Amino acid sequence: MGDPYGLVSDESDFLIHPAKIATGEGVRFYSDYRFTYRGVKDWDYNLDHFNTAGTLTGYNHYDTSGSEYSHETLLGASLPSGSGRMGFFLSYDRMKGDYDGNEDLLGMDNYATYDITKDLDNFALRLLYGLPLGGFNLGGEVRLSYRSEENTSWLERTNGSSGYLNYIVNTSFPDANLLPFLPPYDSNYWEALLKGSLEGHIGPADVEFTLRGGFVFNGDNSLTIERQIPVGIVKAVADMDGDVEGWQIGGDLWLRYPLDGGLSLPFLVSVGYQDKTRDGEGPGRLGWTPWSNQSYETGAKDLQIVVGGGADNKLGAGTSIAAGIYYKYFQGEKDIIFHVEPASYEYFDSYDVPLHTEHQVLVRFAGEREFTPTVALRMGLDFFYGWVKEDFEFTYSFSAAPVYTDNLSLNGYRWGVEGSVGGTFTFDGFTLEPFLNAGYQDLNLDGDGKRTGTSTGLWKIDKSRRDWFIGAGFSVLFDL
Repeated sequence: MGDPYGLVSDESDFLIHPAKIATGEGVRFYSDYRFTYRGVKDWDYNLDHFNTAGTLTGYNHYDTSGSEYSHETLLGASLPSGSGRMGFFLSYDRMKGDYDGNEDLLGMDNYATYDITKDLDNFALRLLYGLPLGGFNLGGEVRLSYRSEENTSWLERTNGSSGYLNYIVNTSFPDANLLPFLPPYDSNYWEALLKGSLEGHIGPADVEFTLRGGFVFNGDNSLTIERQIPVGIVKAVADMDGDVEGWQIGGDLWLRYPLDGGLSLPFLVSVGYQDKTRDGEGPGRLGWTPWSNQSYETGAKDLQIVVGGGADNKLGAGTSIAAGIYYKYFQGEKDIIFHVEPASYEYFDSYDVPLHTEHQVLVRFAGEREFTPTVALRMGLDFFYGWVKEDFEFTYSFSAAPVYTDNLSLNGYRWGVEGSVGGTFTFDGFTLEPFLNAGYQDLNLDGDGKRTGTSTGLWKIDKSRRDWFIGAGFSVLFDL
C-alpha cells in the first residue's frame, strides 16, 4: 500500500510502537527485502555573478546526472516471554549513489568534468518487549546500529591542468567546490536508540504513543583534500581525522476513532529532531606554503513535523479503502567551517549550505481487495507538493580579516507522486507478500543575493533535480 504510515492498521505497526507487540500470539518469524533503483536526472546548479551595475561578469554552471540503488533487508521474530511478548530483529540497509557531470564557465563550455559518489552501509539490532498492564499495553525498544557513510568528489579540468579531490576550500578556485551537491566525509560510528511506548483504549478510541531518543558514540571521521597541478602532481593536501557526534529525540502519537459500519478515523502527530556533527584536523599545506595544522567541521540539524488524518473504511466482502491528508514541515541546516593555521596563512570558510525550509502537503490513498481467503490485492498512491525556501551564507577571511560575505535566498517547489501494487498469498503456516512500486519527483528553486566586503557584486542562482525510481520486494511471515 505504499507504506501507509498511520493510515491503515497493520501488524508491522509494532516496529513504530513497540507496545503493540504485546497483542500477538504464538511464535512468528518475519523476513523483508526491498530493492530500489533511482535515476537522477537534471541535478543542476547554476550560479551567475554580476557587478553592481548588473553586467554579467562570470558564471559556474553544473549539469549533473547519475543513479542510486539501495537494498533494505530485515529478519526477526516475535514470541511469548513471561507475561508479555518480545521481538528481535536484524536489519541491513545498503545505498550506493554514483553521479557525474560537467561544468561550464563564462566563455568556456565543458571547462571541467566531475564525479560524485555516495556510499551508505547500516546494520541494526533491535530488541522489543511489550506486556499488558492495567488495561493498557506497555512496550519498549533498544536499537543498536553501526553506520558507515562516505561522500567523495573529484573534479578535473578537461585539459588535465588540475584536479581537485573533496575540495571544500573556496578561495582562488571556487569552481572546484562541489559542496552544493554533497559535503565530503568518511564516517563510521555507532548509534543507540531507545523507545518507550503505550497503547490502549481511551473511550472508544485506540491510542498509541511512543517517545524515542538516541545518541551517537564511538564515531570516527576522516577527510582528505587534494589539489593536483597538473593532474597527478599534488600541490595542496590536507589529511584530517576526527569524530562523529550527535543525538536525536522525537515521538509519535496515533489515534484511531471507530464509527459505525466499519469506518474509522485515523489521526497522527509525529515530531523528530536530530543533530549530527563531523569534524577533523591534521597536517596540510596550501600550494607550496609550509605544512600547517588544518581543521574542519560539518554539521547537520534536521527537524520534521507531521500532522494529519483521514478515513479507513471496511466495505465488507474483503474490501477496504483508506485516504488521508497530511501536513509536513521540514527544516534542515547544514554548515561547514574550514580553518588553517598559523595566522600568516589563516583563512576561514563558513557556510550554511543551506538552511532548508519546506511546507508540504501529502495526500495518500490505499486499498485492499480479498478475492479468496488465501489471495488478496493491495494498492497505494501518494502525491505531495512542497513550498521550499533555502538560504545560503558564506564568509571568507584571510589572516583573520574578513574579505567578503555572500548571502543568497532561493524559493521554489518540490512535488512528487508514488504508486504501489502488491498481493498477499496465504499458505499453510506462512504468508508471502510481493510488491512493486514506482515514483517521480521534481525540485525547482531560484533566487538571488549579493556579495559585500572588499569585493562586491550580485548573484543569481537556481537549483533543480528530477529523479524517478522503481522498486520491488517481498515480505514473508512464518506463523508457528
